[in-house]
Amino acid sequence: MILLEVPFAEKEAAKSVGARWNPLEKKWYVPDELEADLAPFSKWLPLSTITESTLSSNAIPANDQQKGVSLSQLMTQVQGALRQAFPGGVWVKAEVANLNERRGHFYLELSETAESGQPIATCRAMIWQSQAKRLLERFALETGSELQVGQKVLLLAEVSFHEKFGFSLVVQDLDPSFTLGEIEANLNKIRQQLITEKLYDLNKARSLPEDFFRIAVIAPPNAAGLGDFRADADLLQASQLCDFKYFYSAFQGDKVETEMVAAFDAFNGLHQIEPFDALIIIRGGGAKLDLNPLNLYSLAKHIAQAPVPVLTGIGHERDSTLLDEVACQRFDTPSKVIAGIRHTIFNQAQKAQQHWTLIESASRLYIEQQKQSLHNFERTVQNQSLAITEALKQHLSPVNFQIQRQSFALLEKQKHQLSQLNQNIHYQVHGTLNLQKQQLIHFEQTLKQTPFNLVAQAKQKNKQWIQFILSSGPKTQLNRGFAIVKDKQGIPIKSAQKAQQQAQIEITFSDGTLKAIPIDNH
Repeated sequence: MILLEVPFAEKEAAKSVGARWNPLEKKWYVPDELEADLAPFSKWLPLSTITESTLSSNAIPANDQQKGVSLSQLMTQVQGALRQAFPGGVWVKAEVANLNERRGHFYLELSETAESGQPIATCRAMIWQSQAKRLLERFALETGSELQVGQKVLLLAEVSFHEKFGFSLVVQDLDPSFTLGEIEANLNKIRQQLITEKLYDLNKARSLPEDFFRIAVIAPPNAAGLGDFRADADLLQASQLCDFKYFYSAFQGDKVETEMVAAFDAFNGLHQIEPFDALIIIRGGGAKLDLNPLNLYSLAKHIAQAPVPVLTGIGHERDSTLLDEVACQRFDTPSKVIAGIRHTIFNQAQKAQQHWTLIESASRLYIEQQKQSLHNFERTVQNQSLAITEALKQHLSPVNFQIQRQSFALLEKQKHQLSQLNQNIHYQVHGTLNLQKQQLIHFEQTLKQTPFNLVAQAKQKNKQWIQFILSSGPKTQLNRGFAIVKDKQGIPIKSAQKAQQQAQIEITFSDGTLKAIPIDNH
């Protein structure tokens, strides 16, 4: 009996070519009646059987001209050797570099990288449809996230080697606790780096402001947590109690670090122009592994070095990230963050109301005291004013008389000067007007005579032109001794050459017309 090394995922294929199950050996085997032709079972044959079948006594000696084995035989030997070396599953630690799903099967690209980031090893792996639902649902349930690129995993896999498709791993199981442990180990490493650089407690040392007037918010766009936050924030802004400025960034995926660092840069730029009182980072609840992209050193450093206190509301009560640890204050949810802000603003408003009441009472008492003091002062001033007024009246009466007398004299002098000026102006204006009248009369006479002169000149020119035109007519020319020569059609002939070409011509004189026949002198 020839036993076969059949992976669990290939049992149906082995069964279809005639293999049978041996419950004692717990292996598939080749029935006796099929041992004559092992070709259909070659991929599952043990290495010893392959060697015996491929390199039998009929094999060509190595020193012959044609030596060696075919590529398919070699690949089959490699396949058998691997199955013999790895008869069962092997627990493998790797990172998911790529993940695709086709027809219920999941195809993975696994990799291992050095600390420098350079890849050390890569390998294909498959999770067949029969195993996929059970393994992936358990992984998501225990880790809080679906299997995705970038996660480090510990998986139980069977070594598989196909003569056409090469080496791969068939996944039989996943250990979710390993993935969670790797994340925690990475977090501890970043924590120690922040502590060493004295950044871990830097933002925690900042004091929260007593009141909030201008707040910056970093959040993913269109997130449910942002909607809960803005429900109250918009009311505070509409009431002009606090101004909110929003910066948007991805909180999941490959763009988290790039977009959030850009949001921090934009925040710092605006803070230099118009300072903020606090920076809030919110997201809303999610799976534990979904929050892992936020556990980055660069993001934690930005929060630690932020110029204002940072408040976080990234998840639910059970969720926590490195950003929560280094922030000045952590809240469970975005709703609790805005509730804390609202509570602070309302407390300050209540304190302001209380202070206003105290100020109002003290002001009223002070005003009454000042009113009484003013009333007493007013009586004193009135009494003293009356006494001073009487004393000034007696002192000012002579002065007043002297001022009146001098004023009357000055007025009379000014009247006389004005009268002289008025006369001078009257004489000057009258002379100028007379001169202008004379000029206007002259212009009027000139304007009246000029049209008549122009009309007379025009008439004379017209008579001359009429005489010239009348003297230029045909009859006038005929009377002068000239004649007009025409052809039979009555068209004037202007040259002798043209006249010689005519059979008969008409010559018009002042007293009549003659017909003539041209004679060629030549």
